[in-house]
Amino acid sequence: MSNIRDRGVLDIVLVEDGKYVLIIIDDMKWEPATRQQHAIMLQDKINDYLNYISSGQAEEAKPGLRPVIRVIAQYSYSKFCIDFLERIREFVKAKDDICDIEWTHSPDDGPFDDGFSDDFVFDESKIYPRIKKNWAKDPSKEVSMMPPDASSPDYPDQMVLIRVMESFVGMIVQDMGSVLTYLTYDMLPEGTDVMALWNKAFENLCRDINYRWSESKEPGIYGILAGGDFEAESLCLDGVWKGLADSLEDDLIICVPTKDIVFYTKASEKKLVKKLLQMAADMFENNQKETPYLLFCKDVFLFDRSKGALEITDKYRY
Repeated sequence: MSNIRDRGVLDIVLVEDGKYVLIIIDDMKWEPATRQQHAIMLQDKINDYLNYISSGQAEEAKPGLRPVIRVIAQYSYSKFCIDFLERIREFVKAKDDICDIEWTHSPDDGPFDDGFSDDFVFDESKIYPRIKKNWAKDPSKEVSMMPPDASSPDYPDQMVLIRVMESFVGMIVQDMGSVLTYLTYDMLPEGTDVMALWNKAFENLCRDINYRWSESKEPGIYGILAGGDFEAESLCLDGVWKGLADSLEDDLIICVPTKDIVFYTKASEKKLVKKLLQMAADMFENNQKETPYLLFCKDVFLFDRSKGALEITDKYRY
């Protein structure tokens, strides 16, 4: 029997009370770590059914019967899932009203887990910032801080995005205990000020993460340590770099080839800068082949003590 993973097929069809019921079998759990992917898969499956209906195939198969798309799940729905399905139902009704959307949540449809254990509860004290390189050709035009249209069926997939240093994207994650969940607009309390939330995420980062430095195998080249989760985010913390620059009594050249590797050295030490660039290049190339999900960027950063700020420099490349 086909299920949510199988595209372009109808899992089960039946005639019930004068309606043509098209059933989607969802055998996946609604877990925080995978619910975004789950929602996308369900949306794709529903879109297949909607295409079947709008193309006239449903009418041809069962003339005169009202189509109904019904989701039957093996596991409990979460609030996230129900909100997602309700938005889809409202979207379909407002657009063409070509069918009804319904779902089951009954022990008769089970076995179901008890309760809504994977429901998301927003907790401002547990949010942190995440940044990544925006590889778009024109990064400044690819990232919008405007919330998407809540009536769109794609709304649950729209992450909170903030432009950082023009060519980077800022996101917000919440610590769920065993996983960091990326926040989407529908997960935020109504009326949330995104920039205030972004600042709060950095407050939490400074509160909970202890940034330390360590000398690398190459004397004079140092690294930032933060437990493996938030090394790259140090780029947004001028206070961290001011302290390091003051301790070395020099401007700093910084490279971040991977999310968890941040190298820096004195800007005045040209030989060390050259070695730093080579180390970063090697690290980027090795991870590109072995662990591409860890890649961060090939930019070179300068912390200027006189300005007290960090910026991307075009003077060096690797």
